[in-house]
Amino acid sequence: MENASKEELCELMDKLLLNSLELIEQDVQLSQDIGRLTTEGQMELAHTRFTKGPNAVSAVQLPTEDYKPFQALHTVKVKEDTDEPEIISCRTLESHPVNAEEGERIDPSAWFGILRPPSLNNAKERFTRSLDSIIERANVRVRLSSYLNMFEMLHKRKTEL
Repeated sequence: MENASKEELCELMDKLLLNSLELIEQDVQLSQDIGRLTTEGQMELAHTRFTKGPNAVSAVQLPTEDYKPFQALHTVKVKEDTDEPEIISCRTLESHPVNAEEGERIDPSAWFGILRPPSLNNAKERFTRSLDSIIERANVRVRLSSYLNMFEMLHKRKTEL
């Protein structure tokens, strides 16, 4: 690439721009999916609140000052390869099992009892799918940023020729 001609640089820049446009389109689609899933999850929670009544969630179920902290059921892991700088970092969503015995990881939807309404389970599922889309969107944005940085570097090299 150091000895590349101006035409080869232009061709590579064109490919980077086309790939960037595809990533932008994917980013917009994921943004719409996240908004839709979040709104649907909120509507399911509102439906749960409506069907269970205003007294279904009491102050006893909500965390107070003396509650024991617990770990998240989903965490983000960033995989970076420091040996090769051209490798793009990748984020993944790790799911952890519920471990109520030790009080380490609990499922907050269990606060609503064993016979939870289906709308509460639907809301939980939509928010989980939204998390997957958020992670995917973050990976798309990292890749897009990498492509644009590469484009800028090639543009500088082209102007030097």
